[in-house]
Amino acid sequence: MQNPLIKTLLLTLLLLMAPLVQAAEDEAPKKKEPAYVSLGKPMVLNLTGGKRRRLTFLQVAADVLVKDEEAKAVVEQHIPAIRHQLILVLSEQKAEDLKTPAAREKIRQQLTNQVRDMIEEMTDNNDIDEILFTTFLVQ
Repeated sequence: MQNPLIKTLLLTLLLLMAPLVQAAEDEAPKKKEPAYVSLGKPMVLNLTGGKRRRLTFLQVAADVLVKDEEAKAVVEQHIPAIRHQLILVLSEQKAEDLKTPAAREKIRQQLTNQVRDMIEEMTDNNDIDEILFTTFLVQ
């Protein structure tokens, strides 16, 4: 390419295309990064007694899986309300009902739905994916 006219034309074309390429990059949807939010220290709850009427305790710790950083900030702001919801639901359970994995999974899904609905009602954010138990000990 010895011709200065062609060089000038190509350079001008590149300069005109640069803003279009940048605009296309800006419009590309940003990938949401999931995040985990710890609900803090484990909670110890008194469960409804069974046939023997002895005291039974549940120690539970949980995390919340959210879809992105914005939802993480929302959950962190409302941790006390989420912990309260967990206490209300879990303390109503019978000890023998929480000893099977299937029962724990059913309660976990129920809590996920209730917490998701509560946060959506309070903040219009519905980016909560799951409530995950990190500790679940019935004794």
